[in-house]
Amino acid sequence: MHTKQEILEKLTGIQSSRKSYYSELVYLIEEMKRKNKQLAVINQLTQIQINATWQQTTSYIAAQLSQILVFEHFALTIVKGGTLSSYLAKWNDGDWQCHTMTQTVPVEAPVLTGQVHLTLAEVLPEHHATSVPLRSQLNQTFGFLTLLRQTKQLVDRDEAELIQLVASHVGVVVENSLLFQDVNEKIKIEAQLIQSAKMAAIGEMAAGIAHELNSPLTAILGNSQLLMREMTDAPEAPLMKDIYQCGVRCKKIIQNLLTFSRQEEYLFSTTSIDVVVEDVLGLIGYQLSVSGLTITREMSEPPLLFHGSRHQIEQIVINLLLNARDAVVGRESPHIVIRSFLVQEEDGSYVGLSVYDNGTGICAEQLSQIFQPFFSTKERAKGTGLGLSVSLGIAEAHGGKLFAESVEGEYSKFTMLLPLLADEEDNDGEKTDFDRG
Repeated sequence: MHTKQEILEKLTGIQSSRKSYYSELVYLIEEMKRKNKQLAVINQLTQIQINATWQQTTSYIAAQLSQILVFEHFALTIVKGGTLSSYLAKWNDGDWQCHTMTQTVPVEAPVLTGQVHLTLAEVLPEHHATSVPLRSQLNQTFGFLTLLRQTKQLVDRDEAELIQLVASHVGVVVENSLLFQDVNEKIKIEAQLIQSAKMAAIGEMAAGIAHELNSPLTAILGNSQLLMREMTDAPEAPLMKDIYQCGVRCKKIIQNLLTFSRQEEYLFSTTSIDVVVEDVLGLIGYQLSVSGLTITREMSEPPLLFHGSRHQIEQIVINLLLNARDAVVGRESPHIVIRSFLVQEEDGSYVGLSVYDNGTGICAEQLSQIFQPFFSTKERAKGTGLGLSVSLGIAEAHGGKLFAESVEGEYSKFTMLLPLLADEEDNDGEKTDFDRG
């Protein structure tokens, strides 16, 4: 017959005295609970949605890890295309709030843990960081998980193994998210290229239609001029004059449309920014007016001149006005304000033109990307993402600048600066400080 001690050893696997077996058994039970909790958390980490934003992913990981590890802050760092993006989750008011930090790194150089720690130290200089890399199936480092603590402490073997286990599981999910984003981006670019091709085809068709309209319009203008000479004192003379003036306006619109559709290099000449705005409104003014919005013009006196391609600058203004029109759709009392002004900066004097709208605005994260090719805040079928990038290139080719400011849900304002013509720097017009207004 087995003794009580032998039975306890067989049941618990513990060789212990009667005085200590209970405490050791309690310890084993607690250890099993802790391991089960860790497994449960790791299982939750594998369920991260691949279409979630990096901020959402970081906050979710921080919330899960805080159940099994002790830390004050957490950071997920992603290395992609020469950019190191760190998403820092801080505990605030009962929730994890995420902040984003980015820096450029050499594409060919490996990103080390020290670089990540230096980036985080700029925000949390008094915290101590513990990081573990995220590696792909090809054993390439594409990110880091970082725990930030106020007190420096050595990581024991069990914690190190746990962090490595977490990194291996999170790494799979993060790598899937990166692949999902790449595929999604390629699909988006393909759709935008198709849209660009459609727009190019429409441009060619519009140019062909404009040429076809020129012939009958020439006959209308010529015949109306002849009739105006013969019926100078006739009661119908005002009507004939109105026909002629409308024909002239149509001819001007067709000329602008033909010029806008050309792809050759444009000749530079001395041009007034007010004349550019006038031509653009003659071309797309009807499109804007039927949208139910109000357009306010605040033109400078005297007119400000610049040396450049009139038609290329018209292309910028057209892009800005059409974007503003799209932004105010559905807004109460939609309006656009076009303003020209003189700007004095350290590197010289500029002709300024701003287009303001009280539309939906642009969030801070997107505002930094709007001038990138193929980036668009519009629906896939409504925008190519090329208008602003092309406009920026034209402005810079003129020695100028193009930038934007916006508050989401309130307004957007795009401002173009072009070097003021040297002969106009001594004009008597009012010189105002650039107030972004």
